Amino acid sequence: MTGLTRRVLLRNSGLALLAGSFSAMDIGIGHAAKPVALVGWTFRPDMVQAYIDFFNKKYAEGVNYSTLPWPQFHQTLEQRFFAGDIVDVMYCFHSYRERWSQRGMIRSLDDLPGIDTIKSAMAPTSLANLQNKKGELIALPYFVNLYILMAAEPLLQKAGFQKPAGSWDELIEQCVKMKKDNISEHPYLPNWNPTVTGTTPQFLTDCFAEGISIFDAENKLNVDQDGVAKVMERWQKVYSLGLVTPEIFTKPSSTDTHRMMYTGNYAYHSNISNYLQTIDTNTKESLLAPKKAKLVPYPGSAGSTYSWTDSYVLNSKTEALDDAWKLMQFLGSNLNGDWYVQRQWALNSGLDCPYPALYDDAEIVASYANWVDLSVLREQYKKAKVIGAFKEDWYPEYDTQSVAILHDMIRGGRKVPDAIKALTDLYKSLA
Repeated sequence: MTGLTRRVLLRNSGLALLAGSFSAMDIGIGHAAKPVALVGWTFRPDMVQAYIDFFNKKYAEGVNYSTLPWPQFHQTLEQRFFAGDIVDVMYCFHSYRERWSQRGMIRSLDDLPGIDTIKSAMAPTSLANLQNKKGELIALPYFVNLYILMAAEPLLQKAGFQKPAGSWDELIEQCVKMKKDNISEHPYLPNWNPTVTGTTPQFLTDCFAEGISIFDAENKLNVDQDGVAKVMERWQKVYSLGLVTPEIFTKPSSTDTHRMMYTGNYAYHSNISNYLQTIDTNTKESLLAPKKAKLVPYPGSAGSTYSWTDSYVLNSKTEALDDAWKLMQFLGSNLNGDWYVQRQWALNSGLDCPYPALYDDAEIVASYANWVDLSVLREQYKKAKVIGAFKEDWYPEYDTQSVAILHDMIRGGRKVPDAIKALTDLYKSLA
């Protein structure tokens, strides 16, 4: 497996700033017959609309931005595409890119002006992540995701713990004590929400943390391993002990899950790294702001966690190619010459970017101190793991359908061997 670190982002040699190299003359911009449609999932829509307004005004464009709810985001866009409703530029979760590419929904970007400059500026791991199985670049980066574990210091201190747990056994012992002492009813908050950013990335992470990959080099599933069984048994244990709230199974997104931490009622939470930023800086809503939740090294024999790159994609049937491509470069590269979009995400939401040149900006680097120990985050990035299985056409169905199996297992509805068999049978039915 390949690790992705912020040090890679900061220090890759030969990666230069794309300082405004994509002018209208460079890419041969024409005028679209109708406005360009951009559809994203609902995350910071106010901020997105503000920079779309900036784009429309500066570049004399007419982008119409709208959002769709996360749980049915990709399915809805698929239905709209095959019904003839063309959305020019779309957000796309990594596990749907190959599917959309193979089904002809999105186009390769390799023939578009300026693409070689964009590729040369991107961290190699993310570039490979954004390519399809043919090696074609089919997306530009939105942000890099990394699963982490955070601890709420006020609860640990109230319970008399001098430092966060250093192992799963210690974490469970601490949580049992906090529950027994009525300090927290449900001290542990794993991201078991039923969407594709929840239970399955959490499962991949907890397996990677033990040095286990559930997919081999040929992207074949192999969950019939002792280490996988131990992860499942631990999940059953923490739930049966009442350490995890049943509410987690009903949360419609990882965004909703992390907001549970605002209450200050949970001692440990696993989620995507940028959510620590809002937990630690949102003083209006979060009782853990400012900076009372801390990133801690992920437990496990290896301590590795799952990472992926989410993206913007270009509809294969767009009738406004020039203007849609200009928008793509504004969102996912450096059209404006100052990393306009990436700066906003980094400063306001803690989203990581696969362009090393962004981190030449001292303000960006300094902003991390408001919510995280950057050295600890860098160490976790060193242990980041990726998979290739998400590039298989069957993966979105596996990703979605495996959640019910895992949830049933957690609740005790399936024994661990039965859950392993059910995941294996699901994979065989789809691959």
